[in-house]
Amino acid sequence: MRANGQHRGRAGAKGVGKLAQLRARAALACALAGLLTLALPAVAGTDEITIVYGEAYKPFAWGKGLEARGVQRDFVQRILVDKLGLKVRHEVLPWRRAQNYVRDGERDGFFTVPTDERATYTDATALPFYETAFVMHTARQSPHVEALRNVHAVQDLEALPELRHIHMLGSGWHEAALKNMRSVERAIDASRIPGMLVSQRADVYMEQLEMFRFQAEEQGLLGQIVSFPETPLRKVGWHLFIGKKSKHRDLLHRINEVLRQMQASGELDRLKREIFLSNGIR
Repeated sequence: MRANGQHRGRAGAKGVGKLAQLRARAALACALAGLLTLALPAVAGTDEITIVYGEAYKPFAWGKGLEARGVQRDFVQRILVDKLGLKVRHEVLPWRRAQNYVRDGERDGFFTVPTDERATYTDATALPFYETAFVMHTARQSPHVEALRNVHAVQDLEALPELRHIHMLGSGWHEAALKNMRSVERAIDASRIPGMLVSQRADVYMEQLEMFRFQAEEQGLLGQIVSFPETPLRKVGWHLFIGKKSKHRDLLHRINEVLRQMQASGELDRLKREIFLSNGIR
């Protein structure tokens, strides 16, 4: 009887021990599940790519904070979000700061034209999303109108040292193109430049015809401006750039494939016309 009691006691103790182990394992599993549940939103958030835009480049890019507007934002939305299903965070910043953030890895990419400097810290899409031409603009009352009619290349402007050039602060292409010019002013807000030409605070501005005419018309100054679309000084393609420090660099392969397909089918040209018209560019 005593032996049977001892046996039952040992069996009961083992049962209690196993039950305790099972309960401990269940508690550990619940704890791990809770931790994973808490971590899921953070993991999902890492899939978001942040594209930054200049704040004063209307109608191509403008807005404030996370309320980006313009042609560039619309292209990114239609191709990266609608076509590829990516999660994109659009952010508007002063243009120089936007570039610095991408250089330092604090943001993922931006939308602009290629320069040698940008190539040192970003990778660009193989194809441009759209193309535009840079042409000269001046005031109708400017004493330099006739001289500008004889300009056919940026280098020709070097023979006119009296000209006062102007461009938007942070424009790498302008900095390179105007490096030999005697007088160059930089405006923080590009939309102010039409008024500066009309008031003859500057003599000539090289900029995309679409952008400049949009801004001049919006301010009621288009009739006081002369542009020279017959002599484009540079044709440029506008690309999406991803920073070399971004974890999203591998997305360029997918974006490039979509751009090639859209170009081959003619869809990219149709999308350009649609987006330009929706942003008031005729």
